[in-house]
Amino acid sequence: MSAKTPGTAIVIGASTGLGRALANALALKQHPLLLVASDQRDLDALAADLALRHGVPARALGLDLGREADPGAAVLAALRGLPAPDALLLPVGYSRHDDDFTLGVDAIGNLLAVNLHAPLAIVHALLPTLVEAHATVVLFGSVAAERGRGRNVVYAAAKRALLSLAESLRQRYRTRELRVQVYQLGFMQTNLTHGMKLPLPVADPDDVADTVVRRLRRGNGVRYLPRWWALIAFIIRGLPLFVFRRMKD
Repeated sequence: MSAKTPGTAIVIGASTGLGRALANALALKQHPLLLVASDQRDLDALAADLALRHGVPARALGLDLGREADPGAAVLAALRGLPAPDALLLPVGYSRHDDDFTLGVDAIGNLLAVNLHAPLAIVHALLPTLVEAHATVVLFGSVAAERGRGRNVVYAAAKRALLSLAESLRQRYRTRELRVQVYQLGFMQTNLTHGMKLPLPVADPDDVADTVVRRLRRGNGVRYLPRWWALIAFIIRGLPLFVFRRMKD
């Protein structure tokens, strides 16, 4: 896919936060877009705005990842008529404050559906198309998954499983066939973090999106954003258990 004719970029979770910032950054680079999120009305407005401002095809697919049994099939069907995809980005995530060891089975299932089943099913369904186009898959993890904790239990387990998915894809496909990138994200400016007293600075979604889009064609691997989170994650992983237990989750 030449730099002058970008392929379609698929953004899962495109309506808010990082997903919306990625959609804007991709449209600025003239990528046709397939935008996926749960709110069809909001997505329609976003797609229309990006198409008008940047002159790119932009299609919206309303999809509830927590309820859709086969999200991959729905995304694949929505691609028809668009240029071949050269990027699949999955900035999708769902967490809840009571995600400890007291959640019921339905709540656990919903967390796993959004954070693990949907990304895995979508990647699986689109793989032949992505490999044929020598595309890039971008997964988004979390520093919350660096080590098991007393909260965000299901969320963290799902995010850690995405690292295994990325490793499996990189083992199966060479870089020239499929690039697989993972971004481990720290605190970010979102509706969920607004007003919270956090121990470390929060990242601007627009800055993160710019970095991700700029590096779309730059190989495989795991990268922390902001980059200094790599050192913090290294320290957290190396702490003795008795020390880690004394820290606030």
